[in-house]
Parts: sequence; structure tokens; C-alpha cells
Amino acid sequence: MDVFGDTDPRLMPVHFFGGAVHLDHASAIRADIQKQDYSVAPRHWYLDADFQCATCHQEFTWTASEQKAWFEKYRFWIDCHPRHCKKCRAAKRRLQELRWEYDSTVATTQRNGTCDEKRRIVAIIGELRDALGSVPQKMIDTAELLQRQITREEEQNASGNHL
Repeated sequence: MDVFGDTDPRLMPVHFFGGAVHLDHASAIRADIQKQDYSVAPRHWYLDADFQCATCHQEFTWTASEQKAWFEKYRFWIDCHPRHCKKCRAAKRRLQELRWEYDSTVATTQRNGTCDEKRRIVAIIGELRDALGSVPQKMIDTAELLQRQITREEEQNASGNHL
């Protein structure tokens, strides 16, 4: 008797691949269920599954080897699956990194940052705005303030009038 597809990948519960547009059973790799986090049903197999990206709407393949890493190395919850392609996931991570860098440095940069540090904050705000279409007004105001500070400091340096 097969329980949750333990002997045949075609008998695995369908919720493991919810929303998949295609499953390639020939690509099946045996899973090590001792390395997984699950509550009721482990994944006995990993297999290539095609999904549509929720962001760009392009079809992408979540490979059996990626699944093995997700569930056995990184210990993702066994019922999850990607909603975004690798490119869109990387773009989301990039935006999160930019926002973290902004949040962690903006206050000290405003008070006593170098021109290069101020330029970096202005660049971060610009990249976030370009990617998201808009940013909060406070960020726009911060970019304008920093740009004025940069201009003033450059003018002072050019005239040899250091404070």
C-alpha cells in the first residue's frame, strides 16, 4: 500500500504542487524525509514542476534538485512552493537589501555622513523609486535634503571655504 506517494511519485498529494501547470514525473528524485519539516505528509519525491510567476507571469521550472535544497538543506516547511521565478525572487531580495541599507544608515548619514555616503542614500532611494514606481514622501524629502547638503559641501570644497 502506497502512503502519500512513498513508492510512486505519481501518488504524491497534489497540494505539494498546488498551482503547477506541469509536473515531470520522470525527473523524480527520492527524498530523505528525515531531513524535512512536515506535520502530516512528508514529500517522498522531488520532481520538476512548472509554475507561472506571480510577478512577471512567465513560466518557470522549480527543479527537483532545488526542492531537495529547500526542504532538506534549508528546512523550508514541506507544504510550500515558490510563487515567483528566480529572477523575480532575486529582484525582491535586492529591494529588501536596499531598504535595509537605507533604514540602517539614513539617520547617521543625514547628521554626519560623507558626500559619498549621502550619494549612496540618494542612489538607494532612486533605485527603490525606479523599481517600485514610488516611495514614501519622507524618502523623497530625504533625497532632496541630502542632495542639497552634497551640493553645498562640494561648493565649499571648490571655493576652498571649509567649515
